[in-house]
Amino acid sequence: MKTEINEKSMRRATGKRYAELLCDFMFKRIFGSEANKDVLTGFLNMVLEDTEIVEVEFIPTEHQGFTEDDRKVVFDIACKCKDSSSFIIEMQKGYQKYFRERALYYTTYPINEQGRRAHDKFIKQKTERETDSKFNWDYNLKPVTVVSILNFKFNHCEEWPKEHYRSSYRLHEDTYKEIMTDAIRFVFLELGRFNKYIWELETTFDKWMYLLKHMHEMVEIPKEFEDSRFKRLFLLAEIDNFTDEERKQYEESLKNMGDYNNIINTATEEAEKRGFARGREEGKIETIKALIATGVSMESLASALNLSEEEIKSLVSQ
Repeated sequence: MKTEINEKSMRRATGKRYAELLCDFMFKRIFGSEANKDVLTGFLNMVLEDTEIVEVEFIPTEHQGFTEDDRKVVFDIACKCKDSSSFIIEMQKGYQKYFRERALYYTTYPINEQGRRAHDKFIKQKTERETDSKFNWDYNLKPVTVVSILNFKFNHCEEWPKEHYRSSYRLHEDTYKEIMTDAIRFVFLELGRFNKYIWELETTFDKWMYLLKHMHEMVEIPKEFEDSRFKRLFLLAEIDNFTDEERKQYEESLKNMGDYNNIINTATEEAEKRGFARGREEGKIETIKALIATGVSMESLASALNLSEEEIKSLVSQ
């Protein structure tokens, strides 16, 4: 008992009573757990603003590429509603130059899945002699929404307010802004643009963003978060409530997060040291080869150096 009390006191003194919400383990514990579906639906309703989600079911997050040579695509969290509209929830810790394009690419999987299901239904009907017609899908797509929590900030147009952290994109006509379709939507939450102090929090949205960024620094529940919904979140994030296995998974997730940050920082520092920041080609190639030799993945290098994996392979092969 004495040891337990000392451990708790130490955690509170060092600000580690609550877990880091942006590590993979905690992100999936909060948003990807059957037991916490109400947290996910509440969060989505707040983020989407004009959508009312009552209940969701989780769907597979792993998808094979469209060809044998394509790598697997794995979403962080994926779910759908009773009306078959689907949601992809992504958390991106490090800057990625083409993340908007990545989000667009992700929508192709659930969209293609709708076509495949329609064809499977037709084949089943034909096998059971319920139809003699040819396959003729009407392309009535159910909405696909990507919600991304980003621990960085995008580059926006000059008029973009620097503190504006939520953006919502749809397909629309250039002149009159008429919505072409509601079938695709992207919502980005840029933690890199959120810099409010706790006494400046005005909305539930503000409070969520603040917790995503700062909960692991807290030693108790501030009065601003005494709402029952937030108390539940604090309960889920309190490290003392983890089982031994959950604690092990959390520590491993933290380690991976730390390793990732170290890789990004090392790549950036080495690039600047060897002349990459000044555009010296030889220094760039030398740096990349050295980092690959130490086991740094192509994906991590691409993110750190703002290059595509193809560009990195091309440089290394010179």
